[in-house]
Amino acid sequence: MYKHIFDPTILRSYDIRGIFEKTLNQNDAFMLGYFFGITVKNNNPSINSPLIIIGMDGRLSSPILELNLNDGLKKSGCEVYRIGMGPTPMLYFASHHFKADGAIHVTGSHNPKNYNGFKIVMNQKSFFGEDIQKLGQFAKTGIDETHNGNSQKVNINDAYIEKVIEPITNIAHGLENKTIVWDCGNGAAGPSIDIITKKLPGNHIVLFSDVDGNFPNHHPDPTDASTLKFLSSKMKEVKADLGIGFDGDGDRLGVIDKQGRPIAGDLLTAFLSKSLNIKNEKNKTVILDIKSSHIAFNKILENGFNAEIWKTGHSQIKKRMKEINAPLAGEMSGHIFFADDYYGYDDALYASIRLLKLLANGYKLEEFISSLPLTFASPEIKVNCSDKIKFDLIARISKQALKDYLPNDVITLDGIRAQNKYGWWLIRASNTEAAIVVRFEGSSQKNKDLLLLEVEKRLKDEGLTWELNK
Repeated sequence: MYKHIFDPTILRSYDIRGIFEKTLNQNDAFMLGYFFGITVKNNNPSINSPLIIIGMDGRLSSPILELNLNDGLKKSGCEVYRIGMGPTPMLYFASHHFKADGAIHVTGSHNPKNYNGFKIVMNQKSFFGEDIQKLGQFAKTGIDETHNGNSQKVNINDAYIEKVIEPITNIAHGLENKTIVWDCGNGAAGPSIDIITKKLPGNHIVLFSDVDGNFPNHHPDPTDASTLKFLSSKMKEVKADLGIGFDGDGDRLGVIDKQGRPIAGDLLTAFLSKSLNIKNEKNKTVILDIKSSHIAFNKILENGFNAEIWKTGHSQIKKRMKEINAPLAGEMSGHIFFADDYYGYDDALYASIRLLKLLANGYKLEEFISSLPLTFASPEIKVNCSDKIKFDLIARISKQALKDYLPNDVITLDGIRAQNKYGWWLIRASNTEAAIVVRFEGSSQKNKDLLLLEVEKRLKDEGLTWELNK
């Protein structure tokens, strides 16, 4: 009889994630493999031995978790392809390449080094939210069923890299005089970036490409200003045209332009929309997450596309892209999704190549950013809040805001985003951290300050003293 109770804190909205040997252990990996394998079989009754691809990032705990995950999948009767260490998008690519029935990447993403987890795909769709909760309940109920599956190691890295660089393989000029600095942060994207940059024209300087699960140089979060200082410093030293940084598993990127300005993911998405190859005039909607600026939204419209605000989270975005056949989506956090000539998943390496293609064709990111109207927006601010109370707290804030605002002035897709005469503000619960996420954007500095006061008051009314978290 296979039966298991997962720590409820690790069954998150987008994936499964926890602290290794505290809330997440080897047995969790085995049981996840077993119950996911049975779930895939139940959803594909005509397939006797479903094909599952598994991979892992470079965290110290990833090899033992991957091994136990593999064992669990075999006990469920699956055929397992083990692609080894690499970025999460390589796992997604392998799933498409082999036409797999499911895929799981062992990764803690951008979290501290003692975290780890699993990003899951079933039938080329994100396995998240209710899917994860049902799997947890399935494991709790248990099942008496044992099979003998098989596993083998396969090499997908070469095919993945060839696909990633495809957009610029026929570009003869435009990059030869450019200097690009790449910061891999000792994450799983490093070895692939080493190979990719050797295939590209131009001068490429790669930082911290050796994979080290201790992350000795800086935390692998390319949207964190403190981590971008290494990239920025090197760019100044070599007078670089562009800087690109990656998170721990290579599905998010951070970009610094020639003038040394970090570019938020929403504005980067607006710039990247210039590269779209639209085959169907009906499929022209670019998706931004709910934290995005109105400036990015309006710039996408100016570029000739429709724009839509949607829920934050890579799984939510991928699902929505398929629903409306969107060719591009982007989040402020640096997840960028292309579906015009790619597969529609978040791949920071591929997004980097699409960015380089624009540069090769004469587009200048620094000129695009300088042309934008002056903005008075806050960064993405995280306010510490326990996982146990954050969603109830957001529900109470939303309820009160709906009383204070007209229905057309609020969006409740993901937390609460409200618009007033000063601008807009957002308060939502993070689905990956014990935090409340806040952002606001005013039409002037004075209006931005007024929005700040409103957000602070709404949090204070719920017992969160924001001043202590600044």
